[in-house]
Amino acid sequence: RMIYINAYNGDEYQQWGQGKEKKADMKDEVEEEVPTKKRKSSLDGGSDFSSWQMGRPRGPSMEQDVTADEHDEWFDAVKIEETAFDTLGKPEGYDGAISFFRDGAKAAIEHIAQAEADNVSSFVYLYTAHPDKHMHALGVESDEVGRVVRGIEKEIQHIWSSLGTQNNGDGLDCALVVTADHGHVTVKPDEMVQLPANIVACLEYANVGAWGKGRHAYLHCRAGLQQTLRQRWRDAPNGLADTFILLTIEEAADLRLFGPNAVKMEVRPRMGDFVAIAVGRHTLVSPKEASQHKAAQGAHGSLLPEEMHIPFVLCKPESPT
Repeated sequence: RMIYINAYNGDEYQQWGQGKEKKADMKDEVEEEVPTKKRKSSLDGGSDFSSWQMGRPRGPSMEQDVTADEHDEWFDAVKIEETAFDTLGKPEGYDGAISFFRDGAKAAIEHIAQAEADNVSSFVYLYTAHPDKHMHALGVESDEVGRVVRGIEKEIQHIWSSLGTQNNGDGLDCALVVTADHGHVTVKPDEMVQLPANIVACLEYANVGAWGKGRHAYLHCRAGLQQTLRQRWRDAPNGLADTFILLTIEEAADLRLFGPNAVKMEVRPRMGDFVAIAVGRHTLVSPKEASQHKAAQGAHGSLLPEEMHIPFVLCKPESPT
């Protein structure tokens, strides 16, 4: 049985992510087009992660499609709340982050116990929006970020301890993995870089942003101006060539920066002509972001050790609590 507990997604995420939503009755197979900007998250239900991530739901044999009733038995999702952005850095921001994660931890323990009672194996995935959200808003070194990390660690310890007391005190035959999808670096306002006007003139589109996109910015050139952009990049007075490596998409693919396999044809048009990769903490931002962010922000998306090295903690039955 797979249980997905998440703070980000409403119960129609897989349709929303593809520009579609199902009608209110999720069992209704009729779909209607709904613009993404009208999307409103729901707090009841959760993402059908099994079908979103793996295609059509499969039964325990993984060989045959399951019926709706069988799907309800083998897959479940739980939606937990997420701390409001305007509370970050305030006491209620920390309290909310820990409280909502505690709700997710409680749901995880309950689902594991139920699966054990039903005599079935289970895989429970619990995702939290924190400390990532705090780091983006406050920077990695913020005291509030440290409080959130320690608070979540305490709740994870509670999960493991609770699992060890089940089964009449003998504990469950289970393992707990704690990890993350990326690290973070702090970007100060004077490290937020705007593209010079003569480079912008070569572009149709630049995918930049203070929280991550600007650390691996995809640049779409105007037709025939690729070499002009490269020359202007090298000659830029603000030292772009020293703070960002400019690679064609083909060069980046040859370096396996997108993974060991070739870039899929369906994806390639979205990547443009170049990718600008940050070699330090400097990050490409839009003029609007440059004027908005007067304090340090957290970002990720490039190749610094702080961004790429992630924790991996494995707790097994013989592990101490």
